[in-house]
Amino acid sequence: MKRGIMCVIACPLLENELVHSLYNDSQPKRILLADTDASVSIRRKLDSKGMDYESISVDDFFNKRDNLDSSEYNVLIHMNDLGLHSEPAILREKVENQILSLAESCDCIALYYGLCGNAMWDPSVWAKSVTSTPVFIFRGCDGEVCDDCVGVAVSGTANYIKLLRKHTGQLFLIPAMAENWRLFFGGEKSKEAAEMVNMDPDEYVKWFFELCGYQYACKIDTGLMDPADLEKYSQDAADGLGLSLTEAVGFANMFSTDSMYDACKDALPNL
Repeated sequence: MKRGIMCVIACPLLENELVHSLYNDSQPKRILLADTDASVSIRRKLDSKGMDYESISVDDFFNKRDNLDSSEYNVLIHMNDLGLHSEPAILREKVENQILSLAESCDCIALYYGLCGNAMWDPSVWAKSVTSTPVFIFRGCDGEVCDDCVGVAVSGTANYIKLLRKHTGQLFLIPAMAENWRLFFGGEKSKEAAEMVNMDPDEYVKWFFELCGYQYACKIDTGLMDPADLEKYSQDAADGLGLSLTEAVGFANMFSTDSMYDACKDALPNL
């Protein structure tokens, strides 16, 4: 049994993994969720599991923790905007600043992110140079940081390479990506690019994938979404992107999800 404060900084594409870990952790906990625009869907998922949580302002999340009982297990969650994935340098700066803002007032920090294009960036290593508070991120079976949310779903680079070899040239869809495909692929950059070529944004995204030679959207069932919902979202994404839907069977792996949460919680003080 653990006590203290775990702070979570998360992308909506990995919120299914976060809800899974919190739900399957039997220890009583106090969950506090920052009231951000990006927290809408995780609220729905926490509600569907019957999990109690409290809403707090962003200011309280970063600055005020006097009302927390350090003898209890507290989990504070801040969901960042999904669209940050398209700006790796901005995302990196934002997450680093959030770590610096949180480090002195929590016992550990869990980053629900892959590298998101920040090649060679290991925030857990960087954090050691600026704080004594341990920072954790998803790692594969080989111990290396997962490249992205698909890497998290298959637990690392070695499995990712096997996936790429078997499903070469296909667009991979984990559940949350299928659920949020319009926001993921149709962000501001896509809208700006569509305007430059005088195309409708939806048609531009279809054209872009056709130009890149994609023919298939390949769903990866991690088991963290109702199968009927996953099929519905995945088919909608495939249709919207002008692709045929297929599936990668036998690649989903919960090692990264489970081990990251467990490692971060293990860093908390014991009761």
